[in-house]
Amino acid sequence: MNRRRQVVRAYLLLPHAVPVMAVMATTAAFAAIASDGLPRWRTLAELLLAMLGAQVVIGAVNELVDAETDARVKPSKPIPAGLVTRRGARVLALVAFAGMVWFAALLGWRSLALCVGGTAVGVAYSLWFKRTLLAWLPYLVALPLIPIWVFVAVAGFDARLLVLYPLGALAVVSVHLSQSLPDVAADRASGVRNVTSTLGESASFALVVCAMAASVVVAAVAAALWTDAPRWVFAAGVFVLALQAINLGVFLHRTRSGVMACFPCVAAGTGILGIGWVLAVTR
Repeated sequence: MNRRRQVVRAYLLLPHAVPVMAVMATTAAFAAIASDGLPRWRTLAELLLAMLGAQVVIGAVNELVDAETDARVKPSKPIPAGLVTRRGARVLALVAFAGMVWFAALLGWRSLALCVGGTAVGVAYSLWFKRTLLAWLPYLVALPLIPIWVFVAVAGFDARLLVLYPLGALAVVSVHLSQSLPDVAADRASGVRNVTSTLGESASFALVVCAMAASVVVAAVAAALWTDAPRWVFAAGVFVLALQAINLGVFLHRTRSGVMACFPCVAAGTGILGIGWVLAVTR
């Protein structure tokens, strides 16, 4: 791969491609639910471009904040490797922020306010929370905000979605823990004191699996008691538990592979569980 291709690839990977794709897919699914079918292509495009801008801002800021630490423990990452300059990352973040503001504003001022607020929470994670035992808190605030923002932009505010905060808390915290899990050794080496670096790989992995299972139980019970279409949550719960069982099997057979697979499994499971709950509430 020549230098130019390496640079282009580095800029594409800088904002954390896998989480970005997961969030974009979930956003599209919520848009379809809010529209009760396929949304207008223009509305969907504005939603996805606003969300893409927000995710690029959050990812670029995260890489800038971590650049010095990564130079010691992850020298192959885009900035330490010299493939992305600090100035380039800042320019990318500013352009992405401008795009996010523009496209979110096209969906209304409430959409803009929520999108900017969610982005600010993501940036605050990197600046102030990431290296503390409260690193999970920005995730708890921001992730349930995604379906709320989508509904505000597409169909109007639905107060019933606020229940995602208490019901989704365990799953959302699991997303943070699973994303931090592969970095336990690097975080310990650089002096980062968060939940995963404190507990270690095995205990953190066990906590993620238990939290996801508990989240499924809580969501299923709540859906059965308070919604008219609990089948959506039940089906989503089966999918989540199957993913966790597969991930646990991989972890027991080959620990590092299980650790690396943890975040994709948890992110997919949390997204599906969230979609199931939104369907149960709004149908």
